[in-house]
Amino acid sequence: MNFKFISLSLFSLTAVSPLFVPSFTPSALALGCSAIDVAVQVDVSGNKNPGQQTNNVSQEFGEDCKPGTNVTNRSTQINVGPNSAIQNRNSNAVVGEGATSTTPGKGDVGVKVHVPVQVYNPGQDPEFLKKVGAPQR
Repeated sequence: MNFKFISLSLFSLTAVSPLFVPSFTPSALALGCSAIDVAVQVDVSGNKNPGQQTNNVSQEFGEDCKPGTNVTNRSTQINVGPNSAIQNRNSNAVVGEGATSTTPGKGDVGVKVHVPVQVYNPGQDPEFLKKVGAPQR
């Protein structure tokens, strides 16, 4: 018998809880603009010397940015071969309107992620292949 009342109470609480949840969470209007930049640079080569990987990112935020406005830039550069690569990337993002600043304003979020990967692959190294007697290409 008591289980029926517990079930009814839980059902009532679940049905009404969406009405109270917004009062416990921060207002979405308090958030500002966001600029997200993700760059992945991969160099898999037969060269023991690492290649060059640079990532230059500029993010500007407008003073009249409307809440929820966002910009996302993402890129991937991949090199697989006997020689190391020179991988250079430049990314510019402007979020919002009005005068801009490279410093995010209150509530604005700027995220920059750079993932440089360099792997020596002896299977791509002509000198290593000669040493082990592999057939020449």
